Amino acid sequence: MLNNSSNKPGFIKLLRALSWIIPGNYLKTFIYLNCIHNVRKTLRNSLLSFYRMEHIYDVIKEFKAGYKGDFSILEFGVADGYTFTKMLYATKYLKMDERITVHGFDSFEGMPGTDDKRDGDLIANDGWVEGQFKTDFEKLQDYCKKHYRNFVFQKGYFEDSITDTVLDQLRPSPPILIWIDCDYYTSAKTVFERILPIIPSGCVIYFDEPEFNYGSRFTGESRIIHEINTGQFGEGIELVIDPSLSIMSKRIYRFINTNAELQYDRIEKLNSADELHRRTNDSPFP
Repeated sequence: MLNNSSNKPGFIKLLRALSWIIPGNYLKTFIYLNCIHNVRKTLRNSLLSFYRMEHIYDVIKEFKAGYKGDFSILEFGVADGYTFTKMLYATKYLKMDERITVHGFDSFEGMPGTDDKRDGDLIANDGWVEGQFKTDFEKLQDYCKKHYRNFVFQKGYFEDSITDTVLDQLRPSPPILIWIDCDYYTSAKTVFERILPIIPSGCVIYFDEPEFNYGSRFTGESRIIHEINTGQFGEGIELVIDPSLSIMSKRIYRFINTNAELQYDRIEKLNSADELHRRTNDSPFP
């Protein structure tokens, strides 16, 4: 087979030239692994390892600029409030704390026990354990009261705290961001079964643990994503990855429901009957 090096990308040509300069396969391998592979891996991991909080700001800015009314942010799985207080600060920083209330749902007693295999670690039987992530609720509540006003804690297990009364309270301020950090499949399922009626299409939904068991659709939060997108929560409902927020991860979605009860109200309509993109010239220029 003809090896036409003239068709190789410039970077490949550069590496090939470098290999001619470096003597011996051992030194070539050492330099490649440490100076090329590790650098690329570090850059890739820094982008996709997903310590990212800026999408919270992106979502708030989007709804601040484009939509009327009041909103809510819901976090399921608050623990010590690491993300919860960052959300609160984001609303304050962007001057949306008068329009956005952040709701935190958690028992604050740590992870419940579970024997359901859909919650378990399939790789090494080293999943979450009962009592893990238990926190001092009073201390967290006192901190939030000292620094913020726009928050509500819904204390208790999800099946008890996501009541019809709570859902009715959320309807006038529909969620724009739902943060799923409850880890277990069974817990995430309870959340979605309860809150589906009050999620408008376009709401951003973040999953904190979709890579559990390498993202297997049989367990954890990935199972919920799979079930929603295969119609098990109803026809016309799906989660669509938002690449501008999620980048290349599988963490951030837009909720779509063709039968959603609630809709957001745009400040200014984007479409009108007299809209027309007028012809200018026939070149590639605009």
